Amino acid sequence: MAQLLAQAGWPTPRKEDSGRPRMGDAHCSLSHGGGWAVAARHTRPIGVDVEAASDRLLKVAARFCGPADQPVLDHFGEGVETLCRLWTAKEAVFKAFGTSVDFLTGIRWTEVGDDTARLTAVQHTCDLELRWIRMPQSTAPAPVWLAVAVAETNA
Repeated sequence: MAQLLAQAGWPTPRKEDSGRPRMGDAHCSLSHGGGWAVAARHTRPIGVDVEAASDRLLKVAARFCGPADQPVLDHFGEGVETLCRLWTAKEAVFKAFGTSVDFLTGIRWTEVGDDTARLTAVQHTCDLELRWIRMPQSTAPAPVWLAVAVAETNA
């Protein structure tokens, strides 16, 4: 990842006390999975996560999918790809703040669309915009989803 950032001319990230990376004055987030590496930076808190939709998510779903996620389940139905959307969204929100996001109760979904959502990070009382992107076919045998979460304010 460091080599890719250097090739793009981006500064080397440094970690805040919360664990959240920064690039100079910019918020940033890094992720890799499913054959992809992703980096993003923004003036507001941002988080990204990329993950292949694998059956592993079914085994751990009870740890991150709860009643608060019903709007997402209602929109997309149940299944591995929906769980992958939930997981990547929650990881992206967690990365935007670096701490204090309960994966079962810490997110309140206010709007869910096919590729976008609006939500509130409960512990931070901060609204975020979320975008999901199904990545082009990679080396992963399963579909790969990217979630990008951006806080509406500088939390």
